[in-house]
Amino acid sequence: MKSEIIIFDVNETLLNLFPLKEEINAALENEMGFEVWFPKLLHYSLVETTTGNYKNFTEIAAATFKMIAGKFDKSFTNSEIKNILSEITKLPPYPDVKPGLQQLKNSGYKLIAFSNGKPDVLKSQLEFAEIDSFFDGIHSVEEIEKYKPHPNSYQYILSKYETKAKNALMVAAHAWDILGAKRANLKTCFIERPGKSFYHLAKKPEITVSGIDEIAENLN
Repeated sequence: MKSEIIIFDVNETLLNLFPLKEEINAALENEMGFEVWFPKLLHYSLVETTTGNYKNFTEIAAATFKMIAGKFDKSFTNSEIKNILSEITKLPPYPDVKPGLQQLKNSGYKLIAFSNGKPDVLKSQLEFAEIDSFFDGIHSVEEIEKYKPHPNSYQYILSKYETKAKNALMVAAHAWDILGAKRANLKTCFIERPGKSFYHLAKKPEITVSGIDEIAENLN
């Protein structure tokens, strides 16, 4: 299966959110804190897009954290919330990421990082994880102001790299991201990270693997 570009989601696909999860659970003093907050963050990013508005991911993250804090009988200042959520810039890559990206780079693929996160946060994340050098392009939805999985977000990347959907592969550990890319006619690769499962009302991805280092062998 040939592709001109390979587009990567970042959080949970390339980077392990465990340090952020630990920070949030400790702050809320509940092991379910992160599991309550993160879906709320994704939910309200979609609310912003579907209602024709845009707030950056960091703003939504803070606002939704403040929302759910009450569920755990907690209250935080804006400064405290910012400090807690800053852990997102210090996430390690999964062990399969660096060798997997290197394999794809050696095979001549153009690699693109594409995240819902703010541009400065995204840049800091990839630099901290020491994987920024693998990418030919690093992009945030802030450039188009429509969160994934809105079809316009994927189309933006295709247009930027003058690539047809059939020649692009979207790689993600989120079923909703795969669904969005698939419905925008991109080829897709689902990464089966721990705790992640596919949404079976969507068309199956072309590739399903357990790590980035398994992608290259499925493309040759």
